This record gives sequence, C-alpha cells and structure tokens, in this order.
Amino acid sequence: MINRNPYIWAGLGLLIVGGLISLPAYFLFHIVWLTALGICMLIMSFILVALGKAVPKLPPEVCSLLLETGIKNIATLIEELGIQSKAIYLPSSLARNRPQAFIPLHSNGSRPEITKALPQRLIARYGTSPEDIGLLISTIGSTATGMLDSKPGATPAELESALTSLFAGRLGVADGTRVVCHNNHIRVEINKPRLENGTSWSHRCLGSPLSTVVASIAAEAWNKPITISQEEQIDGKYCVELEVIG
Repeated sequence: MINRNPYIWAGLGLLIVGGLISLPAYFLFHIVWLTALGICMLIMSFILVALGKAVPKLPPEVCSLLLETGIKNIATLIEELGIQSKAIYLPSSLARNRPQAFIPLHSNGSRPEITKALPQRLIARYGTSPEDIGLLISTIGSTATGMLDSKPGATPAELESALTSLFAGRLGVADGTRVVCHNNHIRVEINKPRLENGTSWSHRCLGSPLSTVVASIAAEAWNKPITISQEEQIDGKYCVELEVIG
C-alpha cells in the first residue's frame, strides 16, 4: 500500500526533510525560525501518514461496481422466478449466521410463520407443506449490520442511534434518522438520503437499498421477523414503514 498511497509517500518525504532541517537548525545553527519550519514539516508528515492509513483499501468506484453487480444478479434471479411476495427480514437467530431476507416462493395471501432457524441454503424450507419453501439471501443490510459496534436494543432511541451512526457516520449516505414506534409498527425517517432507490422487480420484493439496511438492523434489534410495508420520499426525507411479525 505504501508505494501506491500518495499520502504516505508525501508524509515520509516531509518526515525526512523536516528532520534534516530541524535538527541542524536547532543544534548547530541555533536558528529559531528554521527550527520551527522543520517542526511544522514533521507535524504535517504525521498527519499525512495518518490520512494515508485511513484511505479505504478499495476505491469507492470499485465498491459501487460490486454493489451494482450483486443487486443486478439478485434482481435477475427474482424476476426469472416471477416472485411477487414481500421479503421477510430475519434476525441472525432465525438465519443461523447473520440477518438475512427470506422471500417465499408461493404467495397464498398469508405470511409464513418462521419460528426456528432456517438451514443455510439458497432454497430453504420453513414448513411441512410442499409449498413451504423460499429463497434465503443476504442483502446489503446483512453486511451493514456487521458494521455496528454492538447490537442495538429493541427501543426507538437505540435503533435511531444505531441507524444514524451507520448512515451518517460509517457509510455517509444520509444526514441522520428518526425512529417512531407504535405497537408492532416502526416508522423510520432518513434525512437527506444520498443513495438512489431503484424501481426494479427485486426492489418491489426486497425494498430499496436503504430500506434493506433499516429492516435488517430492526429485525436484529427486535429479534423478530420484519417486513417492509411502505416506502415513500417526502420533502427530502425517505420514510420506511416496517411491521414486526409475531
């Protein structure tokens, strides 16, 4: 990484030059202003090296390419199967590993009751009937949940804090969130989102990228299955309505 990182290269250069200037200026020539200049260069070198270590290993363009490719592959799979059911976001306790989305392959007007952990397979069975099967897939929310420092509790304040730290801090895709809960319904308002929301078939099943993150983290916090009941853009805010199942 050093030979490709301009921040670290510049920092090392300033470190060497600053040392060569400040040491002789202070011990040999006793020139105050030249010593101060060398010390300033040393301070700048430490700052540049720290910035170099903070640069992501992958450029944002590469991350965007990987994200777009993954979404398109999921969209193609869902569209080819003709699935119209809404995804159910499961906590890690029901998905054995991490929060995942379960999409029933058959929609008969009722939601499937998932009370035990599903097997880690693409096509998973949740009941005894031949039609009790669906797709168990990882989403953006599955990965984003792992970026949290700790699992949030099942309260609006803790969920709001977790989402704000993730969206505004780690990911930088929004300015903040507001969470309101009423019975088994959760409303999340995302302020000034900077991530585009598509309208493909997969988004009708899974929801938008921001919604998948919200639903996955809420499912993990409440430790219950959750569905996305509604999404809408209002006055610079993206509003997501969730329903807790069970």
